[in-house]
Amino acid sequence: MSTTYVAVFALIMAYVALVAAYCALRTLAKVRRATTLLARGTRGEQGQESLLEATSRHAELTTAALQELAELREFTASAREEALAAAQAGAADVAGVLQHVALVRYDAFPGVSGRMSFSLALLDERGDGVTISALAGQSDTRVYAKGVAAGKGEHELSPEEAQAVTSALQKQRGGLLARKAG
Repeated sequence: MSTTYVAVFALIMAYVALVAAYCALRTLAKVRRATTLLARGTRGEQGQESLLEATSRHAELTTAALQELAELREFTASAREEALAAAQAGAADVAGVLQHVALVRYDAFPGVSGRMSFSLALLDERGDGVTISALAGQSDTRVYAKGVAAGKGEHELSPEEAQAVTSALQKQRGGLLARKAG
């Protein structure tokens, strides 16, 4: 039964990721069009469009894209709340449900800044789960997933992955202590 909850949660998260990717691609296409227009200008009824006109038009497009991102954030927040409510409502076996999450952001390669790479630990109450790492380079991003059993990687974990697992497990212990005290 707990596998069903994990599968449902994974499907919901995959759907949210798909929607986020779709919105990001739409935004990227709009930004590409805007950059192209600024670089060469456009021809309208009055001839060449000025840089100021093109810039103000693109500011409006950016505002529209920001509104779409805000709507996406609202959607993901509501989807997360629904998933948590569903997990709490029917979670008789809580041990198999993903409860502990930790994210570590870092620069994976020299010359790439902005901490765009990350390692994410998703663990259940027993410390079982997965780490997902995305290493962002200058020309590509690579994604890796490694299983975790009882807080230890089934394959050798990178220092960042180990840090994410440790952080998630510390959150777990803190949560257990808080429950016992309350």
